[in-house]
Amino acid sequence: MRFLLPALYDMLQQMGAIAREAAVLGLFVTGTLIVLVRDWRITLLALLGQYVLVGVILSRLVLPEIALIKVLIGALICPMLYLAARQSGWGIFSLPQTLERSPRRGQSENGGLAVFRVGLSFRVLTVTLVLVFAIVINNTYPLPGIPPDVGLGSYWLMLTGLLVLMLTEEPLKAGPGLLTALSGFELLYTPLEFSLTVVFLWAVVILLFAVSIAYLAAARGVIAPEEDL
Repeated sequence: MRFLLPALYDMLQQMGAIAREAAVLGLFVTGTLIVLVRDWRITLLALLGQYVLVGVILSRLVLPEIALIKVLIGALICPMLYLAARQSGWGIFSLPQTLERSPRRGQSENGGLAVFRVGLSFRVLTVTLVLVFAIVINNTYPLPGIPPDVGLGSYWLMLTGLLVLMLTEEPLKAGPGLLTALSGFELLYTPLEFSLTVVFLWAVVILLFAVSIAYLAAARGVIAPEEDL
């Protein structure tokens, strides 16, 4: 019996490592969707999944209560951004519905489609380069006290978030990019800081960022149709 308990403990540890590695792979999927997909609703869904995956990873490294707080923050942020976008008239893609139905003067639909295709190719290439860069940085500068796979996920999220901020100015795309970069920082910082006070203060900061993003999205949805006249 005394030999069975250590074996069971080792098996549980191995299962936890497998679940953590699967969650890190999920972060690559959600980060890629946030960069490539134009539909802001899919972006918010990917952001919500990203918060869940971050919670799964942190549950293997810190107290389950702290990991649960991270998931609850995502469960508050994503519906907040969704409601702000819907109430201010955002359509399927990044622009409000009124702009989607009436393209700007001097821009044909075929021309706009060609621009989108070139932009997509550029984004795919950039995401690939970011992934390679994250792997190189993780191998060259491993994060102390952090498992290598978690360190790679942290670098990936921070670089992907910065990439989104550089590629777009729309609040419902740049906002999730900012939150993605902050989630990468959380993967780096949370396993090193176990104070619940710091965790709650950081949660408040994230919520304030989310409120600001929701306000900008609502303001953009109201002002953009007037600018297009």
